[in-house]
Amino acid sequence: MKVVIFNQKGGVGKTTTAINLGCGLARWHSEPVTLVDLDPQTHLSAALGFRAETLSWNVSDWLAGATAGEGPKRIAERLDLVPGDCNPPPARKLTRRLDDLAGHLVVDAPPTWNDEVASLLAACDCVLTPLEPEFLSMQGISRLMQRMEAAGISWSRLRLLLCRYDQRLAVHREVRARLADRFGEHLLPGVIRNNVRLAEAPGYGQSIFDYAPDSAGANDYCALVHTLIADKTWRESN
Repeated sequence: MKVVIFNQKGGVGKTTTAINLGCGLARWHSEPVTLVDLDPQTHLSAALGFRAETLSWNVSDWLAGATAGEGPKRIAERLDLVPGDCNPPPARKLTRRLDDLAGHLVVDAPPTWNDEVASLLAACDCVLTPLEPEFLSMQGISRLMQRMEAAGISWSRLRLLLCRYDQRLAVHREVRARLADRFGEHLLPGVIRNNVRLAEAPGYGQSIFDYAPDSAGANDYCALVHTLIADKTWRESN
């Protein structure tokens, strides 16, 4: 399974989702997992304990297929990280063949649509879009679908994940209902509930499964892992 985590809006839980999806796949499935930090902010690398600016090999080398240098960082058994690049070269392009990679791939993409992101979305199986339960989120998803269509990327790859959800709030329930009505099967059935442990875990360089395994956040991301693994729709249509 090759997943690009992308939303044109920042601060919606992309990096948190990348960490915990990748760690969950490595924990519960026998395939190796490669986490890729594509965002120049390099938050994914920092959350896993690496200062990207100090490394001699990073995602720009990985995209180009370069093997010289330090290479990916081992995070845990079956889990590697391709560190981010704080100063990516202009017009960076994907030349690596993703089909040659073993196991699962999880890419934390920047909140910017460009040719590089479009190439990755076209090469991957699933476009996972975290979003907050706000009415303006629906406009952002509509724009994303328009961009995907213009780039020839099938909507069947798109999966929407509600993050920071609070069932007690009427606005969250209403937004969820409207998303389900408007985007149908693209909206994943589970949500990531608002949970302080998810915000704390990166400060300790840990996934939610290590930091707070009994928390709501751990339960929700566990459910996400198994939902995506069981989701055959995008596999059969791509």
